[in-house]
Amino acid sequence: MNPSAALGRRLLIASALAMTFGQGAADWNRSHTFGPGYGPHARWHGVNEVVSAALDGGLMLWLLTRTGPRERRLATTVAALLPVVRYGPSNVTLAVPGASPYAEGARRTRLLGLPAALVAQDTVIALAAAGYWLQRRSGALRRR
Repeated sequence: MNPSAALGRRLLIASALAMTFGQGAADWNRSHTFGPGYGPHARWHGVNEVVSAALDGGLMLWLLTRTGPRERRLATTVAALLPVVRYGPSNVTLAVPGASPYAEGARRTRLLGLPAALVAQDTVIALAAAGYWLQRRSGALRRR
């Protein structure tokens, strides 16, 4: 595998690992999903999001590591799209009046002027996009 293809693959796998474990690390705690200020429905959403992100990340890892050469192009394309489908809609919420990525009373952490959670999610998307672009550019995804 040429260096460009190898780097692309590593970036895609990094994106998958971040999706598998990142949301759980951020949300599966007493300051968020299990916090006293979270009502039953908010807790339901929190658990649903953590588990769904982990499953999507696991699917992404499977697509990247368990498919043969004949399926690799489609599997890699689908894997690269999973972070966009999962986290892309969070960017739309910034345009909705009254919507907030912060829990009631939570500290408002910002990076680059944006909510930290949004920056983290967009980083997962960027890793996948860069990895996919490198894979395509290197020729690793050509039909065989």
